[in-house]
Amino acid sequence: MLQAQGLLNQDLRQIHVDQLSDAEILLYSNKIQQAGISIEQALQMAAAKGMPATEIQKLKQRLQLINSRTGYSTNRMRSNDTLPGRDSSLYYYDSLRAQKPLIDPKIFGSELFNNATLNFEPNIRLASPLNYTVGPDDDLELSVYGLQETNFSLSVSAEGAVTIPNVGQVKVAGLSLDEATQRMKIAMQKTAYSSLQNGRSKLSVTLGNIRSIRVTIIGSNKPGNYTLSSLTTVFNALFVCGGPLQTGSFREIELIRNNKLYKKIDLYRFLVNGDQSDNVTLKDNDVIRIPSYKTRVELQGYVKRPGIFEMLPGETFANLLEFASGFADSAYRSSIKVTQFTEKELTVKDVSNTAYSTYIPQAGDKIEIAKILDRYTNRIKISGAVFREGNYELTPGMTVGDLINKADGLREDAYMSRGQIFRLKDDLSKELVSFNPESNTNILLKREDSIVIKSILELRDDYYISVQGEVRVPGFYEYNDSLTLKDLVLQSGGLTDAAYPQKIEIARLIQRDTLTFADVRASDIIEINGMEDFADPNKNVLLKPNDVVTIRRKPGFLKLESVTVSGELQYPGPYVLQKREERVSDLLKRAGGFTPEAYPAGAFIKRYNLDDTIRLFKKQTIANIQQQLNDSTTQLTQNIEREYDQIPLDFRKILSNPGSPDDVVLKSRDELIVPKYSAQVKISGSVLFPTQIAYNKSYNFKDYLSSAGGVSDAGRRSKIYVIAANGKAQSTRSFLFFKKYPDVEPGSEIIVPAKEERTNRLTTGEVIGISSALASLAGVVIAILRL
Repeated sequence: MLQAQGLLNQDLRQIHVDQLSDAEILLYSNKIQQAGISIEQALQMAAAKGMPATEIQKLKQRLQLINSRTGYSTNRMRSNDTLPGRDSSLYYYDSLRAQKPLIDPKIFGSELFNNATLNFEPNIRLASPLNYTVGPDDDLELSVYGLQETNFSLSVSAEGAVTIPNVGQVKVAGLSLDEATQRMKIAMQKTAYSSLQNGRSKLSVTLGNIRSIRVTIIGSNKPGNYTLSSLTTVFNALFVCGGPLQTGSFREIELIRNNKLYKKIDLYRFLVNGDQSDNVTLKDNDVIRIPSYKTRVELQGYVKRPGIFEMLPGETFANLLEFASGFADSAYRSSIKVTQFTEKELTVKDVSNTAYSTYIPQAGDKIEIAKILDRYTNRIKISGAVFREGNYELTPGMTVGDLINKADGLREDAYMSRGQIFRLKDDLSKELVSFNPESNTNILLKREDSIVIKSILELRDDYYISVQGEVRVPGFYEYNDSLTLKDLVLQSGGLTDAAYPQKIEIARLIQRDTLTFADVRASDIIEINGMEDFADPNKNVLLKPNDVVTIRRKPGFLKLESVTVSGELQYPGPYVLQKREERVSDLLKRAGGFTPEAYPAGAFIKRYNLDDTIRLFKKQTIANIQQQLNDSTTQLTQNIEREYDQIPLDFRKILSNPGSPDDVVLKSRDELIVPKYSAQVKISGSVLFPTQIAYNKSYNFKDYLSSAGGVSDAGRRSKIYVIAANGKAQSTRSFLFFKKYPDVEPGSEIIVPAKEERTNRLTTGEVIGISSALASLAGVVIAILRL
């Protein structure tokens, strides 16, 4: 039975996936996740351990089915999976590559090993390569077809031979697959398969399971011994070991075979040209040695691929530029600046473009490619009243007229009396050259000349007229020739329903040369009467620039305004004001009077502060006063900005004398509120126990305070006040040694304010000093009196 914990260390030739339970498949899936590898990578490893291709396909289907239920990705390790320890597999995904690069990203070629999405896995599902070297542990699939037919699965023994039934042992180790096929064919046609000799039968030999090899890698980010597929190449092995160290060479990597240098690998051939000639297949016991680099230079600035590059002996800046994919489009190419190390300090060297192919960079060089200057060698500009403004090429002998023709000529609104050339002199100062666009356009142009031809529309004021009053869209409108009053009303959306067309005023700017004391006019007022029918062509007025048109409102036109009644009245709800000065008594009658539960003594009006202009004016006035008094408190400002005011009502006076000052005149959006009777009295503020108690006619002010435990030490007795149910406040009054406390009615609240904290108390020393000064002053006074 397959054990998922040791799957990668087993011989999987005899595995049958159909015999595995779902629990075992799930266990194997979890181990794959913990190892940080994908399913495809795990299947590659299973194939390397001898699992037949048919069983691999079954295992893949079972894993995908299990993972589709659990939501695990078949391609990537989850971000919170643990990383594997050092193992011998080529195919594991290292999540640290996505978090922290193994190699400095500035080093050219580091992206091969820092990018976790790259993968150099060998493909074991390709056709059997004829040049594949057969070795121990390989499985060969032998098929005879034609006159004779048979199939064998043969395993190469440790001695390098396969045993063919009815033929015997044939040694194939060390031979290519094609050579091994020919040797087995010769042995078979001499024994039981003679039809192979005359071609009546054919022999086919393919690879079944591929053996593993051992490779040693040193000088890498993850050095060690690796067990890899025999199809693994140098690039595959370099990827799994994390590539060269920070100080490792990318260009002189050594492949050592049989204790001898077999090949030097230069990764730049692959990176620059895509040449994979160095990507040779590895063999058992190969050693990959990554030495330290000898020469590195840093290329900065305007190249397509700046970074740190490794140079081989004899390579020039031209080779370095090829590694960096050439200059950027905006690069300065005439010379480069090189910063070099000497034995004691730094030195700077300028290398011209003629020496690019001969200059050999030194170790530690920093080469900087600058940007071209932001200036033009042959630019001229034209703007203004031409059809095509912009920059143009300056050609020898080019004149102003030539440039105007290139710009498709002058527009109809061009000012023909004068044009201007803004010219840059040799000392970079500017000068102005004027010309006539009609008669003098033969002036020769110079580099950076800027020609400006004004439009007559730019040389006159923009005129506007305004309309205010009863139009739908009042405001400013552009003046056009022949604009009439009817046109303006139409542009402003027409008259509103409140407009009074019988009386329209037009204020017009006075045209005069001087001001005199006798002339006190600010504008000419033109009154237009009888404009009821704007369709009448005989009744129209031609407007002039800066006119102000005022459309009056109809006399007596009033908008409908509403108030609200809420609380204990017979018919609460909204009411439209019936009279311009409708009072509380009028509204009470319309609302049907009080309900039996009403408490008229607690009635009040909630009046919203609707006029933002008045509120802003009050706020500015108070701010100015506070500034003069050095008052930084915000209480006054907050009172002005509050949303509404509460106006207390006395219905005894209102009902006994309707129309009196107590009978408040209502305003739009006022809300008349009549609460239910409340038999409670609330005591709050600086008392020992703030509370509410039932109203008692026999209680006086002090009785209610006693019910709350009395005034605390922090309470201010002289400033105790009572707020009635309707919002009216009454304070304690003092006369000589007597105090008169306010009356307490049902629904009232007694508030005891706190004493103001003293922030500047006198210290003991200050008290002693003041006392001494007073004593001295008293002595002086006594001495004076005795004189």
